Amino acid sequence: MNKEFSFIVIDDSELDCFVIQKVIEHTDNSLGIKTYQNAQQALDAIRNNSENANQLAIILLDLQMPDMKGFEFVEEFEKFPPEIKNNYSIVILSIISSERDHIDVRRKFASDKVNSVIEKPLTTEKLFSVLSRLRSA
Repeated sequence: MNKEFSFIVIDDSELDCFVIQKVIEHTDNSLGIKTYQNAQQALDAIRNNSENANQLAIILLDLQMPDMKGFEFVEEFEKFPPEIKNNYSIVILSIISSERDHIDVRRKFASDKVNSVIEKPLTTEKLFSVLSRLRSA
């Protein structure tokens, strides 16, 4: 079965949101994209959204944000009921300085909804890798 995807970008930087959106559009301009510069607004939108069950929304989440950090977002997301959580997969976007940092960040997330950790900047190659992994799951 070929899965359909949409994206939710959560990053406090307007420039990063713009660049990530362009990378996604360059990869496949038919994919839906919503951007949020505030993690709480994104949580509220997810809570109130009745997305198509045939579509998996990939959340591209920045870890370092001023009001609500990425870790806090995941903690709040985990409180949602399964019928909401099952429509989403989280990909952490972070500036990671080493492989050890990458492993440490991944270990901090107990959630099975955190699919992967990607070093910024997002590239088409990194995005293709995520999409391939999710399509085969």
